[in-house]
Amino acid sequence: MNNEMKLVLIHSGEDEEGLQPALVNWVADVLAQRAEFEPWWVEPAHLMARSDNAVVQESLRHLADADAFLIITSEHRNAHHCELKAFIERVSDRWRARPVAFIGYGAASGGLCAIDQLRQILAGQHAVPICNFVSFPDPWALIDGDGVLRQPDQARLPMARMLVQLNWWARALKAARQQIPYALVS
Repeated sequence: MNNEMKLVLIHSGEDEEGLQPALVNWVADVLAQRAEFEPWWVEPAHLMARSDNAVVQESLRHLADADAFLIITSEHRNAHHCELKAFIERVSDRWRARPVAFIGYGAASGGLCAIDQLRQILAGQHAVPICNFVSFPDPWALIDGDGVLRQPDQARLPMARMLVQLNWWARALKAARQQIPYALVS
């Protein structure tokens, strides 16, 4: 019996600052050391621009099968990127009764303004945004010339706490959805 929770990681791919690839690599390394999640990556801009129906359908199937989501987002002018909001709305039924965690970066707040806005948007989609998050304020100093996170261990404890909470919510909500489909109560 597979005990892994299906975790869909959502990121926007390249960002203006070039920081997200380093964070994506760091998250992949952290998840590779943990056994509770089966990760699958989605790049919203790439998915929404695809004309290949087979790829889009496979991605949508992964979103529908997800037990939990983790969104990596930068903060742009004290807000989230509009492409991410469009993606959330496009796949609105995939979020229902599923937990969502966040990794934010940028500006002095470390992406917290973007995370707060996304929490509200996702709560409107009947998702469960969890409290713990990982934040990288002013992350430009944390990335070396090769695009690698300089001090990855400083975020490991917040990441571990967030993943424990995400796993708990994923298991609880999966059990609830199996007992009574969310469509019957929403």
